[in-house]
Amino acid sequence: MPGGLIAIRGRFDSGRAHAHRVFFGDQRGQVMRVSAGTISTVVPAEAMPEVRVEQDGVSSEAHAISLADTIADELQPVANPVFDREGNLYVTFSGSRGEKVPVSVYCIDRDDTVEPFVSNILNPTGLAWGPDDCLYVSSREEGAVYRVSSDRNVDLVADELGTATGLAFDSQGILYVGDRRGTIFRIEPNGEPRSFVHLEPSVAAYHMVFDSEDNLFVAAPSLASVDPIYRIDVDAQVTKVYECFGRPQGMAFDDEGALYVTEGLIGGSGVYRLQQDESPERVVASPPLVGLAFDDNGGLVLASSSSVYRLAL
Repeated sequence: MPGGLIAIRGRFDSGRAHAHRVFFGDQRGQVMRVSAGTISTVVPAEAMPEVRVEQDGVSSEAHAISLADTIADELQPVANPVFDREGNLYVTFSGSRGEKVPVSVYCIDRDDTVEPFVSNILNPTGLAWGPDDCLYVSSREEGAVYRVSSDRNVDLVADELGTATGLAFDSQGILYVGDRRGTIFRIEPNGEPRSFVHLEPSVAAYHMVFDSEDNLFVAAPSLASVDPIYRIDVDAQVTKVYECFGRPQGMAFDDEGALYVTEGLIGGSGVYRLQQDESPERVVASPPLVGLAFDDNGGLVLASSSSVYRLAL
């Protein structure tokens, strides 16, 4: 994505860093560092999907790269966008604390047409598509979760949930809600919230996703330089895993069971792929992101604090 910091591997003259230029098509990228084996550069606005390096006017061959396309802007996601079963995408406009915005959630169809979907949910934060084919939305200001049907009727599901942020359904269709002050709630079928586990508070939001074995993964960004990803099993046993991210936020699993995490700390920001017994691999270079989701073709939708992008993997 434009603004992302990427590394270009090759053979370079580190003693003459000023002699190197990097181009994405005809757009020049800002070179941040040159070593004998790597050039670090920022992807410019209006970049083209190929990169080449010039040294003293001599150009390398162009190397093809994947660039994200903007789907929509002037939104305000604060967590993962979500897809329904028809491939429509839902994104929040969250607003500042206590602000009642004209539209709470937008729907983006397969043709990238953006339409208002629902209003009157204060500070919408977490989104989840339920097993009943309804959209579930948390309100961090009201400490509540709402269910929005396909005909846009809004019903209260549960309240008294603190600062309700992350949402996730397990394989049994049970809803879990993250109160960023430190509690994960399990919502019983009658709507009664029960405390499931306690974690460290977050300065932003709890971001939550289940794997295929009903382990709940939680990202809880703090002001620390490094935050863990929490893994919580069905018996509410908590394990800190992947203790290497600064401001981890949105998460999603791909069809092969690999976990993708957005890192929001400037300098290492982007999307990382996590596979068991392997080191995290950065697969997308970008400015800080708050969320991501996989479409039905295996491509990624990425959410910043104001825009939504699509990237083919």
